[in-house]
Amino acid sequence: MSSERIDWYRTPLDAETLKRFTQRSDLRALLHAGSFLLIFAFTTGTSVYFFLQQNWIAMVVACYVHSTFHGFVSMAAAVHELSHGTAFKTKALNEFFYKLFSFLTWNNPVHFRASHALHHQYTVHRGVDKEVVQGPVMERISLRNLIFWFTFDIPHFLRFVGLNLQHAAGDGEADYFFWNPLFPPDDPRRRAMIRWARIVVGGHLLLLALFIVTEMWVLIYLITFGSFFATGLSKLCGALQHTGLSESTPDWRLVCYTVKFGPVMRFLYWNMNYHIEHHMYAAVPFYRLPRFHEQVKHDFPEPQPGFLRALGHLWSIKRVQKNDPTYVYRPELPEGAAPPRWA
Repeated sequence: MSSERIDWYRTPLDAETLKRFTQRSDLRALLHAGSFLLIFAFTTGTSVYFFLQQNWIAMVVACYVHSTFHGFVSMAAAVHELSHGTAFKTKALNEFFYKLFSFLTWNNPVHFRASHALHHQYTVHRGVDKEVVQGPVMERISLRNLIFWFTFDIPHFLRFVGLNLQHAAGDGEADYFFWNPLFPPDDPRRRAMIRWARIVVGGHLLLLALFIVTEMWVLIYLITFGSFFATGLSKLCGALQHTGLSESTPDWRLVCYTVKFGPVMRFLYWNMNYHIEHHMYAAVPFYRLPRFHEQVKHDFPEPQPGFLRALGHLWSIKRVQKNDPTYVYRPELPEGAAPPRWA
């Protein structure tokens, strides 16, 4: 793994402004994380109600809505933002929700926090950022992937359940993001990663036994495997972070997108549509990103104008790459912005 420090470009900010935008709030974080728990409980309860009423069509619809929301509980949004430790002022609260949401989505908080820190340090630098490896858009947004994303996401299931089973069995070499492995044998984080996997596997097996004994079959879907179905909306949001842009370039304005989302999508996505801002100043809590964007937008490319328009933009890149697989999109910076820092 490279130890070279990358000289990233950052939009200049004075110390007072940065201090103001990096203030953390337990109340604002609790309102967001708590509302996620309430929605999770509501979609679970609604699905169980239709199951008990034997209203199968309504139950299937409710389960699909539940899974669509469940996708944002994962590292697509909630787990991702909590991994930074910037949401809550109180560390214990941040860790409680981080581990709870990780459990509900079969994520490993030890591994993801370490891996994601490297993603921020080496964003889209080939060979050292293994969370995001750039390639042709058609490989990322393909018909095969779309079918998986909007039904049962088999690759996602095999990756996360399979890796947890391997880790729980003591295999620390297996890895989520092909780090081969992320933690060396003498790293205490490897042991912590394995302990967490045993908690996840053991906990879900106990819940599975409870659901079978009580014949609450729908809860097997909702609680144990709900995050592996209908992942499409969260996966498409993830595709709008870096897809189709340059790699190994020390300027986050050129390797990340900012996309204008509506209030519902921003809520579900924990404001991660402000992705340039998030990478450039990762200490800014997610609930301050919309206002932070106003502070720095003079130095940024024009945001993509909405979720669907942003997907259309990726589709246009995909069409060009059919004839020229080496093509990448190069954002234009506004007049007066600092010059782009290409590799």
